[in-house]
Amino acid sequence: MVTRRQLLIQAGLAAGLPVLQSPQDPSNSLPLAQDDETQRAGPADGPWRRLLLDGAAFEQQQGLKRVFHTAQPLPENPVFTADLPRKKPGAINGPYVYGTVIREDERFRLWYQLLLDGNHVGYAESTDGVHWTTPDLQLITDPTGQPTNLVVSAWQPEKFCQVQCHNPAVIPRPADPDPTRRYALYGFDGTSRGPRVAFSPDGLDWNYAGTTGASAGQPLFESSDVVNFFPDPYQKRWAATWKTRNRRGRAVGVAVSPDGLTWQKVLDGPVFGADDLDPAATQIYGMPVFAWQGLYLGLPWVYAAQYYRYGQYSVEKLHDAQRDSPRTIDVQLAWSWDLVSWNRPPERQPLIPRGASGRWDSGMIVTARAPVIVGDEMWFYYGGTDRVHDEPRARAAIGLAKLRLDGFCSLQNADDSEGWLLSRREACSIPQVTINGRTKPGGWILAEIVDRRGRVVPGFSREECVPFQGDSVHHQLTWQTAAFPAAGYGDYRFRFFLNQAELYSWLPAGLDPAQPDLARIPNAGP
Repeated sequence: MVTRRQLLIQAGLAAGLPVLQSPQDPSNSLPLAQDDETQRAGPADGPWRRLLLDGAAFEQQQGLKRVFHTAQPLPENPVFTADLPRKKPGAINGPYVYGTVIREDERFRLWYQLLLDGNHVGYAESTDGVHWTTPDLQLITDPTGQPTNLVVSAWQPEKFCQVQCHNPAVIPRPADPDPTRRYALYGFDGTSRGPRVAFSPDGLDWNYAGTTGASAGQPLFESSDVVNFFPDPYQKRWAATWKTRNRRGRAVGVAVSPDGLTWQKVLDGPVFGADDLDPAATQIYGMPVFAWQGLYLGLPWVYAAQYYRYGQYSVEKLHDAQRDSPRTIDVQLAWSWDLVSWNRPPERQPLIPRGASGRWDSGMIVTARAPVIVGDEMWFYYGGTDRVHDEPRARAAIGLAKLRLDGFCSLQNADDSEGWLLSRREACSIPQVTINGRTKPGGWILAEIVDRRGRVVPGFSREECVPFQGDSVHHQLTWQTAAFPAAGYGDYRFRFFLNQAELYSWLPAGLDPAQPDLARIPNAGP
């Protein structure tokens, strides 16, 4: 029996996609940023921190429960409300992301969406990520001739090849040999009905002309009106999610590219959508994706609306079906090893909670394309509105929510008794493991090292481990013995013991570089 995943992979092979192997031509390799992108993704070939999202990272557990966590919005939210003068209110009034935030050269840089007689991309900067300024860039003037902080604008269609840039994704390309292409800007273009790309030397002055397809007014590929682009360092390519639909309504497809210009869909349809654990009124409006420690993490925008269940599509039937639905949008969490097979927490709770009724973010939440790493935290920037989808004159602003590094989920004690977790087998040469964990007062985390048969390695019992107490995202757990009994790489497992504690991730030391983490896409079955 051919599984759904195998069918999709076979479809990619038949289409000649680069999904199954890295490009052979080094010139097609993806130029990656050396800050946010690299920190999130980790080394392109590993090793990566073992996350509790990844069921392949451990083999057994007892007395523990897996808990998914939410990012905590700042009390002073929203952090950004700047807007341009309006003659009359529109569908969404104010800035939102549907955009990008990166940290670069000791500053935070924000590209955001504005709807004001067409689509616009605004730009702002910050030294601390909370307080933002909007510079007069002298690039685009408003209809009265006043300078603005816009970098792409429907007010000057001739400057931007008639492109209307929607949900802008800015990706640094510092290694590109062409200095005029050090940044790429992807977004949906309503004129050509698909995504387009522009390039810039500085992230401000954008040029759509001279790019494959874009100069002729053709989209990179066909799509509905929500697209999200990101670098894929593990396969040395570019990737994108795009809005499509299935029998439950709006859903997400995937496209890939070896060079960011020539694109191919993995499947001309969805790979991710609502399932039977979701309420009936559930659609996936869009999903930014980013590489994180060997995984692909998605931020699905979950739209609470019914979809018609019979007959052919029409806009009238679409609006009639959702008329009595909540029509809110929440942000959840999803993860995948291959961009095709996806998982979500069974409880389907939001990653970022919407605000209470009447608050600035009570109606809808959408996110920037990826979080920013600041110290030991992940900063998620998000756009919020005070009204639900399709309700006119919604006010929009941008907020910030924070989560500890690798803090998506943890294993913690199910009750007051001790619990344990047994890692997968690891080929390592140094008896150390870095853990991300937290203990309650009187609690602790310790471990023992066992061989492939489950026998404790002499000198590395739980009694000889130096217990961890406190709160750290990178504590080095050690034993009183300094070295393994035999030199070289052994086949070991770590059994972690938790007492009134929680464990988020770990990474053994001295891993064998010749033994890569799990093969990303197998060529054959077992």
